[in-house]
Amino acid sequence: MLTFQRFDAAGCDFPPPRVPLLPVPRARDLTFRRSPSARALSGAGVRHFSRGRYALHAAYQAAGVGGGGTLLAPAYHCRTMLDPALALGAEIMFYPLGEDLRPDVAAIAALLSEVSQPVRALLVPHYFGFPQPAEMMSSLAELCRMRGVFLIEDCSHGWQIATEQGPRCNSGTGRMVVASPYKFFPSPDGGTLWANESQLDNAAPSKASAAVDELKALVKVLAHGGGAAGLGVAAAAGAQAARGQDYCETGALISIHYQRAAENQRGLALSRAIVRHTCADVAAARRRANYVRWLGVTAKLGSAEALFDALPPDCTPYMFPLLLQAPDPHFFQLKQLGMPVWRWDDMAVSPCKVAARMRLHLLHLPCHQSLSERQMDWMTSAVTQVLAE
Repeated sequence: MLTFQRFDAAGCDFPPPRVPLLPVPRARDLTFRRSPSARALSGAGVRHFSRGRYALHAAYQAAGVGGGGTLLAPAYHCRTMLDPALALGAEIMFYPLGEDLRPDVAAIAALLSEVSQPVRALLVPHYFGFPQPAEMMSSLAELCRMRGVFLIEDCSHGWQIATEQGPRCNSGTGRMVVASPYKFFPSPDGGTLWANESQLDNAAPSKASAAVDELKALVKVLAHGGGAAGLGVAAAAGAQAARGQDYCETGALISIHYQRAAENQRGLALSRAIVRHTCADVAAARRRANYVRWLGVTAKLGSAEALFDALPPDCTPYMFPLLLQAPDPHFFQLKQLGMPVWRWDDMAVSPCKVAARMRLHLLHLPCHQSLSERQMDWMTSAVTQVLAE
């Protein structure tokens, strides 16, 4: 039985984020030509969904998760990584991670040897768009092959990793890739699954988006401003501000972010069109530049540090992971300023000490391509104001 530890912000009265957490539509980011990465969106082994979580559901189902088949998932996770497995009635086990969020291969091998129920799938995320080491991934792939386990790469944070690795899945079996295009592109929705076509007989979304939904989405895209209005200097929240509630709940509980009715939803054609006609290389360059800027700012802080303090040449970052020494009061002060902050503070409990620490200490800050200079100036100033000693 799973136990979830959850932070409830009720009573904190956090203001809305003053800067968008994800990319917003801008006409200048589009091109009439198809992006080279768009080729990865089509093919026999590709399926499209409204969100990555529903692509994960199809991947788990194809792997045999549920009905006695167990999912082996990372101890540090978003709840929506687990929701699809719980929807299939699966048992879930967790493997530990290092301080750099790399899977512990030896621990995974031990778990696969010790379990009483068969493990059907191993889920490995590429956190924040940073590719897991190729040698380690090869070791895990071989371990999975020997044990008859599907290796599922979660590229929800790494679109460019997905476009490289995903198309290769159709030439073999036992490996699948899942991505969330809307986290990289300014699209209303999007989830993509790559696998061998023979594995996906029962994994094809059956419901296309209704014309009215496409129209509503188009209107929202066209109406989106994405400006930097409302940015100003605000005082940080005091130490006595409300702190919400941290509590535990037990059971095979599916989160409110997972909708069973959306499992068979194909997602918007508009979203796929935006992906196909967005300058992905330009977006990647802007993300890298913003990440480097965050590195320069946070290197001077005494109470926080970058989780990844270097940007590899093959990395297109999703967000900037900032590790706090003291989430109380700093997380609350940043939220009261209107800083766009995510963290995975709704998580299943496991013996992994790294995951337990990251749950409240690791912040996800935007570095996406839509950020203006003014927005970056405001965010970096706010973080410096709160965290500098």
